[in-house]
Amino acid sequence: MRKLRELLDSETYEAVVELLAGTTVYFPANVRFTDLEERNLQIKDDFFSGAYEVADLARKYDLSISRVYKIIQAK
Repeated sequence: MRKLRELLDSETYEAVVELLAGTTVYFPANVRFTDLEERNLQIKDDFFSGAYEVADLARKYDLSISRVYKIIQAK
């Protein structure tokens, strides 16, 4: 909360706290992709290009191997 207060002006901070009070908010460590659909499409493109194996994609996108498999297999 202290970091959030440092980053935002007081009016925005108060609005965010009021809006999100009582909820859990997760901020991913890898914020390169804010749109999961875009990230998943890129993972599929990388995989089906033949340039990457699943383990390589897991490292590249900071995901588990099982998560990469699920993304690749999703329609």
